[in-house]
Amino acid sequence: MDIVLEMQGVCKTFYGDGVIVKANDQVNFNLKKGEIHALLGENGAGKSTLVGTLFRKPDSGIIRLNGKEVELNDPITALNYGLGIARQDLTKSLIERHTIAENILSISKGFFLSLTEIENEIIKVLNMYDLGELDPKVRIWKLSGGEKQRVEILKALISDPDILILDEPTSMLTPTEIDNLFKLLNKLKARGKSIILISHHLEEAVNYSDRITILRQGKVVDTIDTHKAKENWKSEEEGIRAIANLMVGRESLYDLYREPLKPVNVAIEIKGINAKNEMGDEVVRGVGLKLMDNQIVGLAGISGNGQAELVEAMLNLRKADSGEVWIRGMNITNKSIRAIKNLGVAYVPEVRRKALILDLSVRENLLLNSYQYSPTPMIENDNNALITEELIDRFNIKTPSPLVPVRTLSGGNRQKVVVAREFSVIPPDGAGLILIVENPTFGLDVGTTQFVREELLKMRAAGAAILLVSSDLTEILTLSDVISVMYKGRIMGTVDSEDATRENIGLLMGGVELEEVFS
Repeated sequence: MDIVLEMQGVCKTFYGDGVIVKANDQVNFNLKKGEIHALLGENGAGKSTLVGTLFRKPDSGIIRLNGKEVELNDPITALNYGLGIARQDLTKSLIERHTIAENILSISKGFFLSLTEIENEIIKVLNMYDLGELDPKVRIWKLSGGEKQRVEILKALISDPDILILDEPTSMLTPTEIDNLFKLLNKLKARGKSIILISHHLEEAVNYSDRITILRQGKVVDTIDTHKAKENWKSEEEGIRAIANLMVGRESLYDLYREPLKPVNVAIEIKGINAKNEMGDEVVRGVGLKLMDNQIVGLAGISGNGQAELVEAMLNLRKADSGEVWIRGMNITNKSIRAIKNLGVAYVPEVRRKALILDLSVRENLLLNSYQYSPTPMIENDNNALITEELIDRFNIKTPSPLVPVRTLSGGNRQKVVVAREFSVIPPDGAGLILIVENPTFGLDVGTTQFVREELLKMRAAGAAILLVSSDLTEILTLSDVISVMYKGRIMGTVDSEDATRENIGLLMGGVELEEVFS
């Protein structure tokens, strides 16, 4: 197979606040024609930085396309050389107030002449690649998470690139959409296209890649021929564990155990909540839910079916039009966020930017819960330094210093900052912690995902009441005592974990009535 892309001795260094971070250190990488090459590593290992040097010149190193040395100084140059990329951070990649067509036009200069041509091409490409229905005229802010991810993939495909780079492309997709995406990638392979796949879902790399390159701390650890490696692995699980160990340099995966516990005390009770989205459409319809101490309730559903709006209505981040929310026996419907927080409620949102002040330091973001209601400004002292150092160590937050702005961290490490802060909330008066988490392991590497899930189980055993909103069915099935499924704003059914399977939960997510699922 011909080598279509070669990166030799690539280095990329970031500077800030007196700190130097070598994100890529003499990296060698190549991509063959007609292959899927998985690029794996922990959060902050340098994966996104490496592919980013194909769109912004690295500090040093050589990049060759089809054997010819090139300088890729900007995204338009890369586009003209036949590179396309679907980025992980959609908040940076997509302009919320613009339509789908306007977003694609902004990166397609030279390929199309008018907005109408773009809109027609979008429909053509959606049909060609079986990407489902999307209205080119709809504005990005009106789309669900999964729809936004499909738009980002569409952006990468619209110019028919020879090299397609996908950075965490499946994180917001349903199981069916994931299957369809990899069917598409195999079709592109058959047409001679080359694909770089960055993913924290190691089973995707094991099952779909031709080769795997693993980065650790900015350096290449190994490149594996997946097909040859499979001959030596006894199972998919063994392959996943072997790759995970290479990523972190130690044994990192083990079986989680959810011990049987009897739920006690009603922590939260939701009674007939109704709420609207930004367009004024009712997206939460008469939802009732109960959450108890010593319990994890999993809330499953395809993204965009009202889960996010329900959580926001519970926390008064969105007005509940009717219904009631009770916490610890108190009616807190549409009460202040301060009142809700003071009852010992912690919250990890799906969009991590909502929970961070990007220009503040890592330390200041970790201490926000301690200071958000304080009349005095934040004070630097030895105790605060000790607290933040402990959290950085415990949650393996990769940062050159606690004092650098949190915006300088990788996406996964920003998520770790949010998780670390909210998981360390101390509820008042000895009451159990109430923890509401939305896709808590989204964007996290395999080792940190394992750690976060273990921490959730530990908090449950310590008396916490946890509402786990997740699009990851494995996560829901592994951690939950009870699983409720939302579809078009309603609870389709609630199932005890002992009776839940991927198949019956999947049917409920698709709108099949509970009686039909268990008939």
